[in-house]
Amino acid sequence: MGGRFWTSIYLIFVAWPLSGLIGSDVDPVTAAATVACVLAFCGLYLRIVWTALPRPHRDHAPGLLVLLYALAAGPAVPLGQEWLFVAVFFLITALAVALPPRAMPVGVALTVGGLIAGIVLVGGSLADDWWIPVQAVLFAGALHGFLEARRSNAELRRARTRAERLAVDNERLRFARDMHDILGHSLSVMTLKSQLAGRLTMVDAERARAEMAEVEELSRQALAEVRHAVAGYRALHLPDEIDVARNALAAAGIGAEIAARPIPDDAASLLAWVVREGATNVVRHSRARRCRIRCGTENGLAYVEITDDGGGSDAETEGSGLRGLAERLQAADGFLRAHRMPGGGFRLLAGLPVAEESA
Repeated sequence: MGGRFWTSIYLIFVAWPLSGLIGSDVDPVTAAATVACVLAFCGLYLRIVWTALPRPHRDHAPGLLVLLYALAAGPAVPLGQEWLFVAVFFLITALAVALPPRAMPVGVALTVGGLIAGIVLVGGSLADDWWIPVQAVLFAGALHGFLEARRSNAELRRARTRAERLAVDNERLRFARDMHDILGHSLSVMTLKSQLAGRLTMVDAERARAEMAEVEELSRQALAEVRHAVAGYRALHLPDEIDVARNALAAAGIGAEIAARPIPDDAASLLAWVVREGATNVVRHSRARRCRIRCGTENGLAYVEITDDGGGSDAETEGSGLRGLAERLQAADGFLRAHRMPGGGFRLLAGLPVAEESA
């Protein structure tokens, strides 16, 4: 709306050369034809500029530009240099918004050439009126710079919009990974304990009730963790996750060997997710009898290593949880390696660099 207003309000300047018809010796028919030609020029100028302004430099009807130049030439003789001076600014404006930037120098050169020819045709002197083509060239340069700045600002706005959309998509992906990590582990343990309670119902009712009580407690913990994740509290405590992993392995009948040394807090939270995901995969996919979890710091590197002696499955090495952890660790300049061992079993190793004083 603002662009249309200003391109319209500037047309008031055509009243200056038209005022020269008042009191002149131009016959009424010529005067009427001149006014009609000027009005047609203004209307076509608005048609071109209003169409091109939302999407400048898009080859908007070059045939209309030719017609606009023809309408500009018509009043040149009756109105003289004043018309040429005014019309050239509108011509360059229409040219700048309607044609691609690569065509701008050629269009400006032809326009200025036509302006010089018009000055000579109406009896002017280039020695006295040299400033008219010079001003036209300067105006063309300023207008080109303005339109380029406008285009750059539009590109920045589009880039900002894309960045905001990408940030939202990344946040959704992060939240989906958190839900997978939180619920995948908890639901796996709850499933195992429920199955165990079902088998114990007819054999050891008291033990079955204890297992179901743990299932209830696990469900409460999972609900609390989901709420924390929704609220943005994603930090895990490595010692707590090691304890949870020990209990989950025991519930699955897998012997656990834990060797845990202190890890700096800045790395412990992320590596706690590795313990959670690794233990969950061992319980769900490995068919192992024993599992070993080691963590600590060495040579400026905080690490977690989880090994088992099971046959495993593709999910243990290619699960979405491991892919998400690998991306998180990589973003923090760390790494995640998951592979089968030559002698059998599976190994998961994650590392994060830590400051030497922390290590």
